[in-house]
Amino acid sequence: MDVLLVNASTKEKSRHASLNPPLGLAYIAAVLLEHGYSVYAIDFNVGGFNPRILQNIIEQEHPRIIGISAHTETYTTGLKIARFAKQESPGITVIMGGTHATIMHSDVAKQRDVDVVALGEGEHTMLELAGHFIKGRGNLSEIKGIVYKDKGSIRLTPERPFIEHIDELPFPARYLFPMPLYENAGQVLISRGGCPFRCRFCAVNNIWKGGRRFRSVDNVIEEIIHICNSYQLEEINFADDTFTLNRGKVIELCNKSNILQSMFPWRWKCATRVDLVDRELLEQMRDAGCYSITYGIESGSQKILDYIDKGITLEQVREAVQTTLDVGIGVVCAFMFPHPWDTAETIREQKNFMKELIELGVTETLASTTPFPGTYYYENAKNLGIKILASDWGEYDAKHLMISTKNLTEEELADLLEELVSEVGLETESTCL
Repeated sequence: MDVLLVNASTKEKSRHASLNPPLGLAYIAAVLLEHGYSVYAIDFNVGGFNPRILQNIIEQEHPRIIGISAHTETYTTGLKIARFAKQESPGITVIMGGTHATIMHSDVAKQRDVDVVALGEGEHTMLELAGHFIKGRGNLSEIKGIVYKDKGSIRLTPERPFIEHIDELPFPARYLFPMPLYENAGQVLISRGGCPFRCRFCAVNNIWKGGRRFRSVDNVIEEIIHICNSYQLEEINFADDTFTLNRGKVIELCNKSNILQSMFPWRWKCATRVDLVDRELLEQMRDAGCYSITYGIESGSQKILDYIDKGITLEQVREAVQTTLDVGIGVVCAFMFPHPWDTAETIREQKNFMKELIELGVTETLASTTPFPGTYYYENAKNLGIKILASDWGEYDAKHLMISTKNLTEEELADLLEELVSEVGLETESTCL
């Protein structure tokens, strides 16, 4: 076996962590396979990290390279996997990638059991790394977008340009993963890249530098046909953070959805912003099979929305939500708690606004505000008066109170959270999404 790809698991077994197949690793696997490398993959978010399973794979497959994908919450487990792999096979090359490794690459590269850190998009980087470590091609210094150890020093190579023509990528090798076990097995991306918005709680523009790149609609439809036929799926989840960012692409997709409807019954859901929809667009999406939209609202206080640079108003939220419901599409509204500027007053404004939306017929989720590396919150925590309550990276899960603020103590926030959850009527699990 040439390459073993591993999706690191959360610290504790978590339902939300195993909802979706790891598309990033599936894309990397597809590119490696296309170029003749043998690949084995495992997602430890399905079932949790089991050292014995990893031991059996290493003993039976003898991989030359192990590529570990980790975000902040799974980074600690990713290091355990790297350490275990080195113990079982001292000659194995450990490459770590993912959002956390990209942002915190200097710290990750210093870890004893990590040989190389792959930054950003991993398809072409992993292909070149496989060529170097397996086929002896070139020098590490010539591979763009990596951090590696060199005689006791940490070397950072020049930034790798992002893949411009993403239609050229093969479809993700989903068959390497246990597709029947995922709740949202039909994950599809229509675009890649940065975001034109600058929400202070988000790290996307520190991970994906550069503009947004969109696939052709024909290429997207071809992939949908492929996965629906291959896995007998009838539902697609468009995994883009802001699905309607390119209105023209969405309209074209809706216009061509009859191609899919003629082949099999299918429906789909997506996520976007309230200021990027209108009745005409929503009606076309509904007619094309859209049954649910998640809107990132984040706060029910206009003052807080302005502080976090969300760029929307409460009236825009009301209008978009009501219009979406009116045309017959379900709505999920995603909120966060707390923000650095929150007070008891702004939190109660959020509580009342959430109750107002619930009465309209929406579903709501509430995530614990988490200062992930690369966000404005993380980089300016001291100036903002944020105290991070986590003791290790594995607690960065957005499922429990992560911060206290300059205005509110941990105890005060816990009381306000209990008040909000009980009065809005959220189930306990709803606060953990």
